Amino acid sequence: MRRVMSVACLACVVIAAACSESTAPNSPLEGSWITPRENLQPRGSMTLSLGFSGSEFRFRVNTYGVYGGDSPGMLSSYTDISGTYQIDGDKLVLTANRVATWDSFYGRQSPERVEQVNLIVFEQARFRIVGGMLILDYITYPADAPVPTTRAFTRLGLD
Repeated sequence: MRRVMSVACLACVVIAAACSESTAPNSPLEGSWITPRENLQPRGSMTLSLGFSGSEFRFRVNTYGVYGGDSPGMLSSYTDISGTYQIDGDKLVLTANRVATWDSFYGRQSPERVEQVNLIVFEQARFRIVGGMLILDYITYPADAPVPTTRAFTRLGLD
């Protein structure tokens, strides 16, 4: 009887541990990151932001002032990508499941376009954090040939 009780108690402890919230440390990526504003040609600018919370990420590209009637700080368009992420050492895999886009070219009141997707963002990404900077090294294909690319994001706030 004592052995049955011990096994039952052990099973309860294992089940309770499995059901409780994870006590693993937070990801070093947790929080919000942004790039400096970049000038676009022939006009306008762009910022990229990247946020991590739990196992989810959000990557957003905003353009400003790209159309003739837009002031330099006026939002012209955005692409908002979200999904889940995994870290394995310095490897970072961002798997998008949703892409939302909006462009003021179709009118300021035009609706956001949303697609369900299954794609990798920042192909073959590796990351490092140096000071308050998140540095991503990944592959792009600007002319159908792989090009190593690096992008630096600055941590926002006191995350």
